[in-house]
Amino acid sequence: MRILFTLGLALALSTSLAFADDLKSGPDKKIGGAFYVKAVSGEKAGKELCYVCHYNGEMRPAVVAIFTQKADDNLVTVVKAVDAVQKSHDKLGTFVVGVSGVTEADFKKIQDTHKLTTPLTVAVDKDGPPKYDLNKDAAVTVVVYKAGGAVAKNFAFKSTKDAAEHAKDVAAAAEEAVK
Repeated sequence: MRILFTLGLALALSTSLAFADDLKSGPDKKIGGAFYVKAVSGEKAGKELCYVCHYNGEMRPAVVAIFTQKADDNLVTVVKAVDAVQKSHDKLGTFVVGVSGVTEADFKKIQDTHKLTTPLTVAVDKDGPPKYDLNKDAAVTVVVYKAGGAVAKNFAFKSTKDAAEHAKDVAAAAEEAVK
């Protein structure tokens, strides 16, 4: 009986510690507002612009903003999952923002190889927009928000591999938000 109690207590403590360590990054209630990026791909390539403003002006029902500290094939998996949703919901706004050292050259290489629909951009403020509270421990932060800026879903991943493993979850959140 003591063994079962001890095992149960150990399990309960480890479960609560696991939840205490959940990674948080980015806004969870309302987006942090406008910020500027330099577009690397898409119809605005080469221009500095605010995609939050652009999509707000187009009255998009939902937007997926992906902030990444790494540009690799795992990130591509996430972007392709979002691209697939966008193909069936053309009103969905999407963009990727490279932060913390991701360069235009990194994204040009990915775009040349994979021909992604979602615009790839690099943040004008190297570490990303300060009002978005991006966690430096999160390699990838995804913010799915609705018209007006209300956050529908927020994801934070320690690695791009973790993000790729949850690409279907990100796509499902985008699909739900755009309805």
